[in-house]
Amino acid sequence: MINNKNFSPELLDAIWQNQTTAIMLLDKNFTVVYANTSTSELLGLGNKRLLDQPFDSLFNYHSIDLQRIEQYSLVEGVDCQQHRADVVFSDSRHAKVAVSTRQIKFDGSLYILFEWRQTDDEIKHDQASNQMHQYQAARNLIRGLAHEIKNPLGGIRGAAQLLQYEVDQQERDQCAELIIEQADRLRELVDRLLGPNQLPQKSYGNIHQSLESVARLSTLDNCSNISLVKDYDPSIPDVYIDQGKIQQVVLNIVRNAQQALVDGGEITIKTRINHQHRRPGKAPKKALLIQISDNGPGIDPSVRETLFYPMITNKEDGSGLGLSIAQTLIDQHDGYIECDSWPGHTEFNIYLPFAD
Repeated sequence: MINNKNFSPELLDAIWQNQTTAIMLLDKNFTVVYANTSTSELLGLGNKRLLDQPFDSLFNYHSIDLQRIEQYSLVEGVDCQQHRADVVFSDSRHAKVAVSTRQIKFDGSLYILFEWRQTDDEIKHDQASNQMHQYQAARNLIRGLAHEIKNPLGGIRGAAQLLQYEVDQQERDQCAELIIEQADRLRELVDRLLGPNQLPQKSYGNIHQSLESVARLSTLDNCSNISLVKDYDPSIPDVYIDQGKIQQVVLNIVRNAQQALVDGGEITIKTRINHQHRRPGKAPKKALLIQISDNGPGIDPSVRETLFYPMITNKEDGSGLGLSIAQTLIDQHDGYIECDSWPGHTEFNIYLPFAD
């Protein structure tokens, strides 16, 4: 909002022209009616070659989803984002761009505000960072597996050696039992690594009944001065989920929070309806949000980027499989789970789409 009477249209245009983000205004036919200096620099085209030109004519090729932009931004008035679109400019330069669009109504006409920026350097940085995290995660996975496998293998080998020399039937039976026990331990480890092998048994139900069950179970395990706060939205309708599996996910996260709050603290379970949830690569959709947050020390930065990888944990006696399994269970519901953490706060956000 402008409250300065001396604020001129020329100053407003100067502000737009000096934005570092490339900005265009397109009419309902996707014709360029305005472009700032950053757009000209990005495209390598002057204003005369930009204005009144169809959007498609500015490129040799692009993967920007204009149909989606037309449907959501122009028709429905919903903001659109496309984070990694490929473009080939008229001078044959290739780039990846992040695109954001918004509907503008002015003087009885509809326009699309089109913001975009080149992201090649960011993508390269992210790829290098992801490769490093994946390498570290792979090393931790191998070390964890080696540790988990080494102990039962040692027991199996020792029992087998005893069988070679033992003549007493009772001792032979004990060695055989030890081999079976350690083999079962290895099989259990493999099963846990593979994750849940049963499809969810979905039905319509009240999510808050499931969360109340989690609250009761977590209270039984609460040996510290930890308070549980429930912030529910009573207007949320029944959701089509596997109640048991969602309880397992939430209970796992709540217990992790309890273990982090060694000196006491507060855990909050909140439910909301997210009307425009955007899952990567998918259109916006209404979703149920279950948020579990605590005021503990936060997650160690060394494991934050690989938190949902198997065998990743900073607990001395942890298996590192809980969050990996949780992600699998949420994915089976076509949902999404994410985590944000800093010193003094950790939150897990679980998004479960409502059935059509």
